[in-house]
Amino acid sequence: MNDRTISPPIHDPELDRRVKDAGASKTVYALVMPETEAAKNLILGNAADAARRHHLEQFRDAWTGKQFASHEAFLERWMAWAAPVIAIDTAGFSWRYPTAGGSEALFHVITDYGNRARVERFNPEVHVFTGEYEGYKAYAEACGIAVVEHPRADWQAVGRALPATALFCLSQPSAIDGNVWREANDFLALLAAGAKAPRVLLDVTYVGSIAEQPAARIAADSPSVQVLAFSLSKPFGVYYDRIGGVLCRKAMPSLFGNQWFKNLTSLQLGHALLDRHDVFDLPRRYKSVQHEAAARVGRRLGLTLSPCDVTVLAKADASAATDHALAAFLRRPAGDLNAPLRLCLTPTMAEMIGTAGPIANPGAAP
Repeated sequence: MNDRTISPPIHDPELDRRVKDAGASKTVYALVMPETEAAKNLILGNAADAARRHHLEQFRDAWTGKQFASHEAFLERWMAWAAPVIAIDTAGFSWRYPTAGGSEALFHVITDYGNRARVERFNPEVHVFTGEYEGYKAYAEACGIAVVEHPRADWQAVGRALPATALFCLSQPSAIDGNVWREANDFLALLAAGAKAPRVLLDVTYVGSIAEQPAARIAADSPSVQVLAFSLSKPFGVYYDRIGGVLCRKAMPSLFGNQWFKNLTSLQLGHALLDRHDVFDLPRRYKSVQHEAAARVGRRLGLTLSPCDVTVLAKADASAATDHALAAFLRRPAGDLNAPLRLCLTPTMAEMIGTAGPIANPGAAP
């Protein structure tokens, strides 16, 4: 395996401001859409109408246990909603918990893994591909767990040599480049063949953000997948509503209390969004906006941007960039000279669909 060190991401306030002035961002931000706010209006209703009465009623009479149905119905609905994109072994993932978005799910899975390592007396290691979602590394390091990074191009060697006790964190569609990773299912199959126990945390938080049916559904039913984590933040722009969940092959005691300690408003909103829009609806609806936003931002930054599979992201070929400082800032993974540039189009897209004020520099070229 090639475990060479890759340079850390570049933090440059001046370049960050330049990208934001162009109507984009290096960080991926959720896009709030009119459809999201329409769903909120639907569930909250007005002061005396039936929608408002229903909303208030769900919080009452906690001693009856009726609130259990909220998260169970939401998780069942999400699995059905995601089925065109993800193959889920519903019987195999019998332990299911609502979470405050994807971050709570990821943190609990990683801490649970660290706790198990202490009990079973092995050295925990979280493995990731270089350029993956930064939260995996941050949570692991906060728990005192070693993190090992691998170039994704070496996935076959990684899959054959991954320690049996390691936890591999993988996003699909991929946070590395905003695209569906074509070899992901082969990688999961390789890991399944190399160990008896599942050892993958599969993060599908970008499901619902791609407009086209992938060539093959994401193989969450692979025996290598230990946990499946999801969120509605990216698909529906509900980042601050914290709507997510985790499906596990075994019980996760640290999430047991989430059966009660959950946000009923968020679950109600999540269920309404899933009912109102299928898994491809909003990405297809905003695909032309994504294309136009990529063209506008590209002109402002002097880059030839093309849309990624994920609706709010765009990429550029690093070799064609003439501004080397900007290229280094946007390159993902950082330090890999062959890696593409990746940025988020949310600021410009929000301006185009009318859910944001003007971009930071209104004098920039359209």
